[in-house]
Amino acid sequence: MTVTEPAGRSDGLIIGLVGFAHLLSHFYQVALGPLFPLLREEFNVSYTALGLIVSLFFGVSGACQAFVGILVDRYGAHRLLLFGITAMSTSVLLMGLAPAYWVLLPLAVTAAFGNCVFHPADISILSAKVSPQRIGRALGIHGFGGTCGYFLSPIIIYYGVASTAGWRAGLVTAGLIGWGAAILIYRHRAVLRMPKSGMEAGGALPGLAFYGRLLGNLPLMAAFCYFALIAAAGVAMQNFSVPALMELYGSPLAVATAGLTVYLAGNAAGVLAGGELADRLPRHALIASCGMACGAVLMICVAAFSLTMPAIIGLLGTAGFFVGATGPSRDILIRAATPVGATGKVFGFVYSGLDLGSASGPLLFGWLMDGGQFRGVFVGIAAMYVIAILSVLQLRRGAHTTAEQSTSP
Repeated sequence: MTVTEPAGRSDGLIIGLVGFAHLLSHFYQVALGPLFPLLREEFNVSYTALGLIVSLFFGVSGACQAFVGILVDRYGAHRLLLFGITAMSTSVLLMGLAPAYWVLLPLAVTAAFGNCVFHPADISILSAKVSPQRIGRALGIHGFGGTCGYFLSPIIIYYGVASTAGWRAGLVTAGLIGWGAAILIYRHRAVLRMPKSGMEAGGALPGLAFYGRLLGNLPLMAAFCYFALIAAAGVAMQNFSVPALMELYGSPLAVATAGLTVYLAGNAAGVLAGGELADRLPRHALIASCGMACGAVLMICVAAFSLTMPAIIGLLGTAGFFVGATGPSRDILIRAATPVGATGKVFGFVYSGLDLGSASGPLLFGWLMDGGQFRGVFVGIAAMYVIAILSVLQLRRGAHTTAEQSTSP
């Protein structure tokens, strides 16, 4: 007699492993940033040269992510997930041993090859393996893990290790953490293994031909635009909200930074709450639209009214919560609009919009800052939230169309 693992217990293990992997991907994305002053001194290079490492990383990751979706659907997301963790952690560890600046550039490319697998692999595993009644929570924890990775990276790499033992020790330690995670994932690879039905069948539409059709799929192109808008708004918050608040209100750096910190904390809490809400309420388009609308209104309030800093911090935290709460419902809408057997390709494509937004957003908001349009930073963020609502509505139509096609004889 074979004893099977209860579905709830299996779901919890799968969600935990995938969420942890997503945490590590974001953990490594910001590994170098806090170390830039130390790297600049060590290698005697400019900040522009150091910025090239980050630009190279996100550029390669964005270019490869859509094509990795083909591999995810064809060979199984569990294999690609293990590759991603191993590639990123090994690259970061070797960065800690780099004898010269130029060595960091090919290692950034290798790390990008690892980073590009996570979104298509993660969503494919969760979609295929987690019980439908828990998919909202699963997507919420997945997003929460990524946010935690951003928080934990400077705490562990810089404050925990590099500030006392040097930047090389910090990066080597970060790499070893990833190796440990890879061993954990490998040990539990059986529970993450994709079913045959969740992988691309032999007669399925070839990957490149599928992407040709995808360009004419208005709902999924809307999802791509959605991610580009959200990423651009996120880059604006992370890089320009603090100096904008300092210029507008003469706020000290520590107080202005608190606004960003509370926004990110609210965003993480919103993702968890949004996962629970997505499982309990089927009106996913309404949840996503209302969350973005509330975020836009609150950002307009920050831009339009002269308020005290505690009030502004409260508004930013609330905005972060509402925007974060939209994430799980949004992913469920994309999942519903995805053709059968193409989850990896679709999520690989639409999530590559994040890299486009991350690359283009700083140019727009930097231009606003240089022109003294400090309130325009928050107006611009609000405008992107509003345009994202239109993408959500288009996604809803695509989800209905896909559902009708799957039920028709």
